[in-house]
Amino acid sequence: MKNSIKERLFGKLNLKEIENNPDFKEDSVREVIILPILEELGYGQENIVRSKTLRHPFLKIGTQKRPINLVPDYILKVENNFAWVLDAKAPDQKIINSDNVGQV
Repeated sequence: MKNSIKERLFGKLNLKEIENNPDFKEDSVREVIILPILEELGYGQENIVRSKTLRHPFLKIGTQKRPINLVPDYILKVENNFAWVLDAKAPDQKIINSDNVGQV
């Protein structure tokens, strides 16, 4: 019998149970959930850049530009160019709150 994509990606992982598991934190999300999805989408290690420091290009306070560094969890490459950013959050985090959106 053919496995579903969920079983292929996550095995027997119960996504409902991890939501309330205090030991399943952001690093677990990166390893157990995000990495299998990226691999299924065809991203190899050469196209996944982890924790690269980036300089925010737009921040201005008053009339002064201020250097701010950002460190997203992943920057994904397409045809050897940085294409998109992915930031992981622990299951108990709200991803639509302004702090998390602003971080990305």
